[in-house]
Amino acid sequence: MDLGFRFIKIIDICYVTLIYFTLGFLTARLFDSIFTKFDETRAKQQSKLLVILDAVSRICINAITVYIVRNIVPVILPSPFEGLYGFKQALVSELKFAPTFIFALLYYQKNFQTELKYIYNLFD
Repeated sequence: MDLGFRFIKIIDICYVTLIYFTLGFLTARLFDSIFTKFDETRAKQQSKLLVILDAVSRICINAITVYIVRNIVPVILPSPFEGLYGFKQALVSELKFAPTFIFALLYYQKNFQTELKYIYNLFD
């Protein structure tokens, strides 16, 4: 592989990472504003099963969101580097698996983190 191809690939990985991080951060903030804030006092009055089912529903919503974003990003935000030095963005694993999006989405959902910590402590 020549140096130009490698340089373009590295720049595109940065491009994809910035897009996914931004989308993950914004989506997490949106989810924190949409879903009710986790209330530990209220959760203590509910059964463990209901609290866990609420978390499972959030996990499912996150999974569906990841699936949608992973499939939309390459279509609506194609790489400006496509074709340069033979570069094909479809082969970049960061685009296919969206690890940065998943990280940002989960890390910045503070209400969801609080709920998961509460559930974790239920089993101590």
